[in-house]
Amino acid sequence: MAIRVLSQSLVNQIAAGEVVERPASAAKELIENSLDADAGRIDVRIEGGGRERLQVVDDGVGIAPADLPLALAPHATSKIERFEDLNQLASFGFRGEAISAIASVAHVTIASRQRASSEAWRIESRFGEVGEARPTGAPEGTAVEVCGLFNNVPARRKFLRSDSAEAARITEVVLNAALAHPRVAFRLESAGRKVIDLAPSPGRAQRAAEVFGESLGERPILLERSAEFEEGHHASVGGLICRPSSMRAVSRLQRIFVNGRPIVDRSLIHAVREAYRGLAEPSMQPVFILFLDVDPGCVDVNVHPQKSEVRWRQPSAMHRIVHRTVLEALRAEDLAVSGVSLLGAPPASDGQSGGAWRGNIVARGTEFQRDPAPSAAHAWVHGLVGEAPPLMPTPSAGGRFLQIDDTWIIFSEGGDLVIVDQHALHERIMFEEIRARVTSGDLLSQQLLVPATCEVPPEALARLDDLRVLFARLGIELAASGPRSLSIHAFPGFLAARRVDPAAFVAKVLASDELLQTALTASDAESKESALAEVLDMMACKAAVKGGDRLSPEEIAQLLEARNSTARSTNCPHGRPTSVRIPIADIERRFGRR
Repeated sequence: MAIRVLSQSLVNQIAAGEVVERPASAAKELIENSLDADAGRIDVRIEGGGRERLQVVDDGVGIAPADLPLALAPHATSKIERFEDLNQLASFGFRGEAISAIASVAHVTIASRQRASSEAWRIESRFGEVGEARPTGAPEGTAVEVCGLFNNVPARRKFLRSDSAEAARITEVVLNAALAHPRVAFRLESAGRKVIDLAPSPGRAQRAAEVFGESLGERPILLERSAEFEEGHHASVGGLICRPSSMRAVSRLQRIFVNGRPIVDRSLIHAVREAYRGLAEPSMQPVFILFLDVDPGCVDVNVHPQKSEVRWRQPSAMHRIVHRTVLEALRAEDLAVSGVSLLGAPPASDGQSGGAWRGNIVARGTEFQRDPAPSAAHAWVHGLVGEAPPLMPTPSAGGRFLQIDDTWIIFSEGGDLVIVDQHALHERIMFEEIRARVTSGDLLSQQLLVPATCEVPPEALARLDDLRVLFARLGIELAASGPRSLSIHAFPGFLAARRVDPAAFVAKVLASDELLQTALTASDAESKESALAEVLDMMACKAAVKGGDRLSPEEIAQLLEARNSTARSTNCPHGRPTSVRIPIADIERRFGRR
């Protein structure tokens, strides 16, 4: 078959598929052009989900009459002149192909009047056939109308969804633009019906509250932080995040903007989710709006024609900044919701009823009049006998704790009744202690007198060298002992003290194929650390006391003391709450006392 040069019309139609997938893609490109034109108001009108008619009107600087034909020409732009300009992009558009691509697959009309000009001009393009610019009547700014999108490419048109589905995508495009540009007014009409009408807002946080509304939950947390991104450059992180109690089962309420541009970045989503680790069930998704402002030279937006993806010069640094910002914001909050707090408040220090911690203990209806002796119990709580940090003050004597069913610890605090899940709380304490030891390289192990053996899949033995590195960080020493077995020669001392079976534990870790593959093959440090955290979850769960374990008064006292000095003691590593708080006033109302 002979090689032939494609016609310019066909080239434009093929290129249009990369830039304009559907009406929402066209709307996004036109809105961004309006923003680049310094618009203070942008009106969008659609019919038939945008495929029949899409109009974007702005009050921006306008287009000079002589430039109107160039606005419809491929690779013509006012945004850049040299290749080096791509490294310092301050505009949304820069490729010079959006309107040209749209015009090759639709009937496009542009009417524009420059500011301080008395005359407006109009130009049309019918599926790539551009006419002449002519005078017309129009207000200052630019109006672009797109009709019959993909009418000349029926194969592409049939892949569009229903009118309502396409209209919903355009609505999302408009809302994204409104979130990133609060000082611009936005209006969207669909088939003559008003869908969005946003007046200018004083800031991003206010606009985010207007757009997301109740989706952010009660008392969303404000982010505001600046940090060094790389030498000589800083990044600012702003926005709003939900409280753990307002997390959702879906991820659609997550937005990330870089220099005002909406992007999709799995690494940064991972950074946010990692900050929430252990504050809710793993399947739950945080609701957040992040605004990242960085030097344009630190990020490459010229990755995809639709500019929805970016490439960071130092992706790990950006991940670290986002993770730290969200983590510190969560740590600074009193994570309470609907009268039931998931964060234990510090004990009152006045020694008065309703607020003081009590040393007397009631278990299964039997009252123990004992003074806590913290030294042995403290080592028990932290699980590292002989290695525990300095002792904390013991609870004051003279009050009461109650252990119910050898599982729940109940006491009064600050006018509330607090119910603690002893396993969940101890699991969190152990997790933080183990993680600190692993990070510092100070997790001690002990040699086993008789090595334990476990059956493993052949692929695990094939990667034994990699496995040794992973398990060595956890104080576990492995060696091959047969064609399908490993021998365990050393095991963490605190797990051995809890009578955790080394072979069963190692087998359980190796049975988690997804976790193991991430730990061994992930190219980024963040994913490897996430996999390691999963293993630490298992270790903490095995080491912690269980529901049904009878605790001594000393053990209960020290467990509750450790609650106040442990990070994220609100939830266990798996996200379940470690305690709930019930206001005494609510109980009084239940009994008709109020």
